[in-house]
Amino acid sequence: MSPRIATRRTPHPSHPAQDTTLPPPAGLRAEDGTGHVLLTWELVPGARDYVVHRSPFADGPYSPLTGRPLPHPPYADTRAEPGRGYWYKVAARTDDSPGALTPTPVPGCVKARGIALATVTVTVDATRTAPPQVTGDGAQALVRAVARHTDDGSHVHVVVWNTATDRTGTPSGSPALDRTAVVRVTGLAPNASYAPSLHSSDSVPSDAETPCGALGDTLLTARGPFSNPLPHEPLPTLTTTPDGTASLSLDVPLPGLRSLHLSRV
Repeated sequence: MSPRIATRRTPHPSHPAQDTTLPPPAGLRAEDGTGHVLLTWELVPGARDYVVHRSPFADGPYSPLTGRPLPHPPYADTRAEPGRGYWYKVAARTDDSPGALTPTPVPGCVKARGIALATVTVTVDATRTAPPQVTGDGAQALVRAVARHTDDGSHVHVVVWNTATDRTGTPSGSPALDRTAVVRVTGLAPNASYAPSLHSSDSVPSDAETPCGALGDTLLTARGPFSNPLPHEPLPTLTTTPDGTASLSLDVPLPGLRSLHLSRV
């Protein structure tokens, strides 16, 4: 009997081998925030979602942070202890398997809450020419905002939602994750008066969530007719500037939302 000779099969030309492993995300950055570390990175083509890994040591070992799938950056790590340093890496995932972790970790350290609440600015355009924008400490990872308004801008409804529990399961009542939202409404009538009223809720109503976009993220949807107001707290009258801008400050607890109505008087 002739001896067997081990041979290596080559892929058939019509069926080339495919590598489905995704590369690690590029541009990973960490920003220290009040009650959280904010992580951002570049999207990876073909990725279904992302997994953030954390370690107290730069050399690891790294463990994935729990929570629901993260379809895109940014991500706020709200489980990190204030004053303690951490290291972070991120991997992209497909339906089949996770990709490689970022080769170089980035450091992050949570800031403790100071005298004032952490602040975000919510900018809403009453003319509908631009979507609501959120900037500031933890913006986009901790705070969401949506708006509805009439065509003439005489009624504006803005919902601001502190979403920290949505990503981490952090228990309620965490003061370091409370936020102050400066709501800035542009495109109003110049030098005009608006009557604001504030609506509060301890939880997000189930009918107030709707899928938004192909990435599967969730935003609040302002629902209900303007002529049927909910129980509310009236606020002092606002007077717009000559360019049609009005603003006020709202404390948004964790968890919770604030629903602001502006009606021209």
